Amino acid sequence: MLVLSMRIGMMGGTFDPIHLGHLRAAEEIYWAFELDRIVFVPAARPPHKDDEIEASPVQRYEMVSLATGDVPYFSVSPIEVNRPGCSYSVETLREFRTLYGEGSTIYFIVGVDAFQELATWKDAKEVLALAQFIVTARPGWRLDEVERSMTSAQRQLLGEPRCKYLKISEITPQIARRRYEPRVVLLVEMVSLDISSSEIRQLVKEGKSIRYLVTDTVAAYVAQNRLYHLACTQADSQR
Repeated sequence: MLVLSMRIGMMGGTFDPIHLGHLRAAEEIYWAFELDRIVFVPAARPPHKDDEIEASPVQRYEMVSLATGDVPYFSVSPIEVNRPGCSYSVETLREFRTLYGEGSTIYFIVGVDAFQELATWKDAKEVLALAQFIVTARPGWRLDEVERSMTSAQRQLLGEPRCKYLKISEITPQIARRRYEPRVVLLVEMVSLDISSSEIRQLVKEGKSIRYLVTDTVAAYVAQNRLYHLACTQADSQR
């Protein structure tokens, strides 16, 4: 177990595939909140999106590794790929707490679309207690609508969270290093690249270029493994 107090950003997602929008969000959060590292955690079998995923867990893990390999403060965890059954964030956060110690601060970075479904997650109230949530904007979603769109039932399921809206350009070292209490959700406005994994998959199916939407390493991997092509069967995407 690590004994040092660390500031860890945990960025989960299906990453099917990982794109420049994911990487840019991680980069901005890393610098703004003075983190020690950001750990990308590809979800192997997320209960909410399992039917929508096309690449296998191993392939998505490999793509994230390729996309982040040249950044010293980015790393990739196979924790959910190696764990059998559905991928639950609460189980991953518990393991991160054990790994990095109670003295460390864990920032759970999610897109606003994922956060809107948080009340349906397993042990959602505990999830909010285990980490400091940072919610980032996604194309088609507005951060300033998050709090007022929550129903009273959702608030109760989440333990009555409070939201704080922040512009990333206005985050000072004092704000970044402040110890936030559990169940305070940080809505962080930053540069939002209008890119989505589903649109990238569609471009590949149409035989169009995905250059400048993903890293060159990911583009090469997609082409080499014929991911997302119309002729690709389910068996082709398994390893």
